[in-house]
Amino acid sequence: MPELPETETIKRELEDTVVGLRITGVDVLIERVLRMDATEFARRVEGTTITGAGRRAKIIMLHLSSGETLLFHLMMAGSLLYQPAGMERKEKTQVVFVLDNGYELRYKDFRLFGYVKLLSEADVTQAPEFAHLGPEPLADDFTLDVFRERLARRPRACIKALLLDQSFVAGLGNIYVDEILFYARVHPLRRAGSLNAAESARMYEGIRSILTHAIAERGSSFSLFVDLFGNPGNYHNLLSVYGQTGKPCPGGCPGVIEKIKVAGRGTHICAHCQK
Repeated sequence: MPELPETETIKRELEDTVVGLRITGVDVLIERVLRMDATEFARRVEGTTITGAGRRAKIIMLHLSSGETLLFHLMMAGSLLYQPAGMERKEKTQVVFVLDNGYELRYKDFRLFGYVKLLSEADVTQAPEFAHLGPEPLADDFTLDVFRERLARRPRACIKALLLDQSFVAGLGNIYVDEILFYARVHPLRRAGSLNAAESARMYEGIRSILTHAIAERGSSFSLFVDLFGNPGNYHNLLSVYGQTGKPCPGGCPGVIEKIKVAGRGTHICAHCQK
């Protein structure tokens, strides 16, 4: 699933590429990805201008001149592509937004798990996708004190499961949680309440620095992720533990990266470093 760095990458590219363009047509090729009637969807979107792009957790938003907002949840294998109108539409392309500059914004999903929604301004604030989300980990108000206070609320929680919980902090997924825990030298089965001050500080620092670096590298292209232009990200080439099973620990210790299961997820650790 695209995580925060991947969706933030696409959001920034949308800001630079489609904001200010008018949507002259909408082609709905597979209606099931919408959460409303396709004819009504097209009627409300056609003729509007894209006024802004946003992101909350792993959800991408396009704000329209009508006051409504398009939500794109890419789920496991979805993508948004900015392509010339004359380029062949790939298999599993589901919704196409025809733009007034000769390009199209195309939503596709090989697994058909993702979706597109159109919401009014009032509905966005009440959308169930956002109702229980925790703070954005790169926001200015997500401080070390806030992080520690949230850890203190869930002392018995498994730390990996907690970091994956979108109500605890928004946007983290399996790849970056493994990287953050390795950075902090914390075993993923530890309880949140067992962390000392130095460990919680390292974990907070890891969240901020790893996500920032991953965004700069335009995300990780495991599985099917590509950016708005169909290009892979680069951060998967810089990962310390995720997907590195059997390799020597990059921290220089005698350990080897191994894969275990935690919170139902494949989890990559150096058991020598992470205690």
